[in-house]
Amino acid sequence: MERNLDAMLAILVEEIERVEETRKRFGSALSQIKGELNLGRYPALAADAVETQFSKIIEPTDLSGLRIAGVDGGLIRRRFRSIDLILTRGVAVVFQFGPEEGPSVDFFPRAFPEPAIRPVMLTLPGPELDQLASLERIAAELRVTLSVLDEYHVDLVLVDGSLFYHPRDRPSVGSAAYEKFQEVIALYRQLYHKARKKSTILVGVVKDSRSTRIVNILGDILPHILRNPGVFEMMQGVDYRWLLKFSRDCDILDTFLEEGERTFAFKYSAELIQSTNTLSDDLSIWASSIWVTYLKTARDDLPIRIEILVDDSNGAAQVDKALSVILPLSWQHPEYGIPTPVLEADARARISNNETQLIVDRLMALSGLTYTALERRRSRNPFGG
Repeated sequence: MERNLDAMLAILVEEIERVEETRKRFGSALSQIKGELNLGRYPALAADAVETQFSKIIEPTDLSGLRIAGVDGGLIRRRFRSIDLILTRGVAVVFQFGPEEGPSVDFFPRAFPEPAIRPVMLTLPGPELDQLASLERIAAELRVTLSVLDEYHVDLVLVDGSLFYHPRDRPSVGSAAYEKFQEVIALYRQLYHKARKKSTILVGVVKDSRSTRIVNILGDILPHILRNPGVFEMMQGVDYRWLLKFSRDCDILDTFLEEGERTFAFKYSAELIQSTNTLSDDLSIWASSIWVTYLKTARDDLPIRIEILVDDSNGAAQVDKALSVILPLSWQHPEYGIPTPVLEADARARISNNETQLIVDRLMALSGLTYTALERRRSRNPFGG
């Protein structure tokens, strides 16, 4: 057994070393040529890019006088024999920055609000129940964001996650989750309109993006760039096609973006073209007003994906303005570059196992049901496992 395991691990180590060596050489070459990359030369290959310069340095701004909100939603789902419980919580953390002292902090609706409880009595397939739970969390987050815009004059709202629903969260028309989906769509629409009306910059901070949009663009334009003899020499022996096949945007950008540097912006709508499940509702018209870029906020952390709702007339200026604020908010640790308001909102919105168990225990006490009657067999296995 040990010999077989060691043999498999040895092969894995070789593969990891090959990946890291290729990444290192690829990043070294791109670091030298990124300043000369002009996407305007490849209009057919980068049609969704709204800027021609591949990357640029962002200058951090002074936060004095700014009011910045971070918003997140928490979700826990507990399955029982005859009922599913969906617990959600939305929390906003509002930072008011003074001229000298540290920021004052408000919480909305409270520092630790009680979770909302949604019982599901229907017998739903697993994927449908997953959609319903995800939509409940999104709805909680959107309602809190809308309330913050009503209660405060906020310069910037940082939402933990995307500004647009994921295709996997869209149920079929006949689904039990479809009514909740329609509610979420209406909330998104309200949020976009209200942010515009309040002149608040709305930002989505995606910590673990799986997008490959920039990877695909690089794969398309690199063969043309390599016609330059100097670039060809730098990339000689680098199997970039192999590397790009299994790389995500954040992974590949980490090889050559510097701290404080961002990529060109592109429209979110470009990522929806591949998904026919997303384009049939009128919310999709807003996708062209959501611009996406990647910002390297910390020296030893991956770049983060930033989505910003812009006015198309001055979109680039709004992107730079938002990023100049996000950058100093993300300097709390060189290995973790997430903006502080998002971190605080995440900590407040998270629903702990202890908190969940207290709710379940209270449910048992009020209903008179026993642990054996509520819990599924696998959850009460006396022999472990």
